Amino acid sequence: MTPYEAAEVLALFEEAEGFDNGLSWRVDMSPGAGREMRLYAECSDLFSWATADFEEITVADVPPLRQALEDLKALRSHDEGQLGHLFAARKRRMRPQRPCYRDFTAGLAALYDACCTEEERAEADRRDAAWWIAVARKIREERR
Repeated sequence: MTPYEAAEVLALFEEAEGFDNGLSWRVDMSPGAGREMRLYAECSDLFSWATADFEEITVADVPPLRQALEDLKALRSHDEGQLGHLFAARKRRMRPQRPCYRDFTAGLAALYDACCTEEERAEADRRDAAWWIAVARKIREERR
């Protein structure tokens, strides 16, 4: 991502008042790397519990990111800080896990619900539960 392209993403997050919350970056300054910059939307614990999770924002993602901000602004409910989360949900075609909905306005919940079907989210919940059960069993076996 060029500095100009990165500035465009930074400006969108700043407009969403989420510049310091929800955006991370990595800059590779090693010889031969060409000073590559990567930007990421933070989405920890949004889709699965106890995860440090990020969704990369590429140049191709700038128009969908801009659309997500416009959709959030249209709600007129000060949900623009959800920009990184909504972007990640749309890119992954995945809804947040159900407990996250407690703090959502009705309009924000509808934007997230449109990211995938209820059946797709239920399948993700089943996979998540199966993973946690497997981890618990492994820990139990290691303690024996």
